[in-house]
Amino acid sequence: MARLVLAVDGGNSKTDVALVNEEGALLSWVRGPGSALGPQRTAAVVTRLAAYAAYDAGLSPDELAGAHAACCLAGADLPPQVEALRTALTAERVWGSVEVCNDAWALLRTGAAPGVPAVGVVCGAGLKCVARADGRRFEFPGLGWQSGDLSGAGDLLAREAVRAAARAEDGRGPATALRQAVCERLAVTSVREIAERLLARDLTERQLSVLVPVVLFQADEGDPVAFTLVDGLAVEVATLARSARRQFAPASAAWTLVLGGGLFRDPDGRMLTALRAAAPGLEDEFRIAVPDTPPVAGAALLGLDQVAAGASAKTVCRAFREAEPRMTTLEAISRTAGARERPRMVSTQDVTS
Repeated sequence: MARLVLAVDGGNSKTDVALVNEEGALLSWVRGPGSALGPQRTAAVVTRLAAYAAYDAGLSPDELAGAHAACCLAGADLPPQVEALRTALTAERVWGSVEVCNDAWALLRTGAAPGVPAVGVVCGAGLKCVARADGRRFEFPGLGWQSGDLSGAGDLLAREAVRAAARAEDGRGPATALRQAVCERLAVTSVREIAERLLARDLTERQLSVLVPVVLFQADEGDPVAFTLVDGLAVEVATLARSARRQFAPASAAWTLVLGGGLFRDPDGRMLTALRAAAPGLEDEFRIAVPDTPPVAGAALLGLDQVAAGASAKTVCRAFREAEPRMTTLEAISRTAGARERPRMVSTQDVTS
């Protein structure tokens, strides 16, 4: 019997779940809320989205029960976290087998074939670096200051933009265009008001993510303070990549650096430009790849690798590029459970026609 793969890319803000067959055909792809909620709640979200994906594909629970689940999840940073997530997902008894890894491995797989020495760096809200070569894997914990890491990527830029704007406002720091730009973007009259709203919980740190494009724009416009913030992050990305490569024995084989996350998906390529400026010799050390395929495709490829399917990576990635996920919520899944007509996956042609 042909084996199905359930691919999961679970993060803080969204979770993608897709079903593919051994030939690499995309049967269903749904997108729901974030699932970085701790082992039990993560398993609950993934299970409900998986059931909806199977329903969308016209598959029965029995057919889903034979699938291999490749779950690439934010928060799977340390071995105990990975094991706790695997245990919780296995306990659901919805699929036949489960593998769990950090979501950065999904990104790496979309940009580098198995066996190719490669480093992957996710630069989204958070910052994570993984690497593989010679049959071995390595990853930095990515826990924040506790493990020597920056406290995020986009999150860091947003917080530091507010800090710089506040210091410019009260005279402790240099003048910066970020002061006005931050206030305009958050619709406040002063930077002090941001602090007050955060304290009153009228504003959350997650809502500060809208400031990331502001920082990139002002850095591109030549604001010294904004430039320093972006340059510092770019230097850290290069440091992570080079340090990860040094964990392996020197080899003549060419290395690939796979870059992803929202900052590297910027259509204007500003973070990639900043990286090249901050580390001009990086492209002598790595072939740089910025995949245009969603990370859930990488999860699918990892699952297909695990079940020894012969599907072409190009086929799988093309299928995801030509489709759009069906957006849903856990509440909508509950309402749909008894519906007669199952939903249909949306393709790019549907969206553009």
